[in-house]
Amino acid sequence: MMFYCQNRVEAEGSKRRIIIGGCNNAHMKQLFVMAIAAGLLAIASAPQSFAQYGSGAGMASQEQLLRCDELGIDRNQCNDSTILAKERFQHARETTYGNSPEGSGTPYFKGVETFGVIGILGALFGGIAGAFFLMGRKTRQVSA
Repeated sequence: MMFYCQNRVEAEGSKRRIIIGGCNNAHMKQLFVMAIAAGLLAIASAPQSFAQYGSGAGMASQEQLLRCDELGIDRNQCNDSTILAKERFQHARETTYGNSPEGSGTPYFKGVETFGVIGILGALFGGIAGAFFLMGRKTRQVSA
């Protein structure tokens, strides 16, 4: 690649100079080799990534298939993970704290303690903000 640089007409050495920029063959070869290596690595690792995802068919035992029929899970997706997930879901629906209108039983905004802590924090941060505001009002402007 060649670039032309034109200086101002009045300046010394105002002739057109050629700037050779560029394509260093060693860097281009390194870039080409790295691109090929990355492509080969991506192609070679694709079958390995497919190996960990299966349909789940044929991997369940007879007890698991019976449990899946009881829980209403499709036989193609019957494995220990789906059985545990369905059991957890049913357990959460059956317990009192799962459907309780009062929530889990942890009173976040219930009680005097919570509002006391909120009031103390508001006074603390409000006092600090007010101090910064008053300090900023007392300063003089310096001309630049």
